[in-house]
Amino acid sequence: MFKSVNVAQNLAKRAQSLRERMNEKHRIALAQDIGDTLNQEELNVSERSLALEIVAKLVEDEIEEVRAAIAQSVAGSPHLPSNIAKKMARDIHQVAIPVLKLSPVLEEKFLEEIIANRETEKVRAVAARDQLTQNLSRRIVASGKKGAVVELLRNQGADISNQTLTTIIRVYGDDRHIEKAVLDRGQLPDEVVNALCELVEIHVVTFVQRYFNLPEHIINVQKGRNLLKNVKEKRHSSDWWDTKKGAV
Repeated sequence: MFKSVNVAQNLAKRAQSLRERMNEKHRIALAQDIGDTLNQEELNVSERSLALEIVAKLVEDEIEEVRAAIAQSVAGSPHLPSNIAKKMARDIHQVAIPVLKLSPVLEEKFLEEIIANRETEKVRAVAARDQLTQNLSRRIVASGKKGAVVELLRNQGADISNQTLTTIIRVYGDDRHIEKAVLDRGQLPDEVVNALCELVEIHVVTFVQRYFNLPEHIINVQKGRNLLKNVKEKRHSSDWWDTKKGAV
């Protein structure tokens, strides 16, 4: 790691070494260190400019391991210019994923484009971001990438609208991994239960059976709608069922 008292001197030395074709091993080491320097708040304008010059050079490196190292190092930096972050996000998965997960400088429109490209690992990386809007959550679900949907459901920082949550259950509810992720997320909002009341698809009914821990013989496709309505009405006012023990 660079010593703060020698930041300017070390940056100048490293920048010059890069211009003189520093070897691969040293470029990787530089990439691993530069993130700490870039995030030092006490950097003056010229020092930060020099640090960003080094980052920009490493992002263009022909060696994938060097580009992956710089991506890991600066992915979460608020000082990273958005054009450099976008370049890394469009790179191979090894480079792009940490940036897509962590970078605070990637705007929503760009993340929409990443999702629209439907590259599985990249969509999953977006789904793991600390904060996700309802718009991005909806687009991730619409992408059809089940792994990304599971990641989204596990992400407590994702804002998932009731409509999107209903869509997840209706479209993907026959997948056990997604079903478990929905159940692990916590109690469904009443609006979602109301929406499910209108559905009689067998996998939706089966999901509701597990959600309310009801005996299997109570549920079938024909009775599903009425059962859902009854459960919704009684969930707060009756002791006929227990979410942990089942029907009592």
